[in-house]
Amino acid sequence: MGLTPSGENPFVKLDKQSVIGTLKATGSRDPDILHAQKQKLLAPNKNLKILAYILVGGGALLTLTFILAIAGIPLGLFGLWMWRFSSRNMAAVEAGYSEYLASTPA
Repeated sequence: MGLTPSGENPFVKLDKQSVIGTLKATGSRDPDILHAQKQKLLAPNKNLKILAYILVGGGALLTLTFILAIAGIPLGLFGLWMWRFSSRNMAAVEAGYSEYLASTPA
């Protein structure tokens, strides 16, 4: 329940160190493999960001009807939270990836 098709929970908070650990766990220094792992880490967050757009838009539409604003305002706020959550996770993945690439010997 709540898992992506690849089996990951999209609501797991990522930090730079966990991203570096995941990249080290690949056991490879090949840029293609590391890039593929980075894309795998980014995929659930990209989907959350798209869902956040839909929730904010739906919340705004419901709020325009005034009567349904009771549902629209929380929907929009949850969408904003989800947007911020996914943006922070994506930034952590990018930061961890760039730090790991900088630390690898040429």
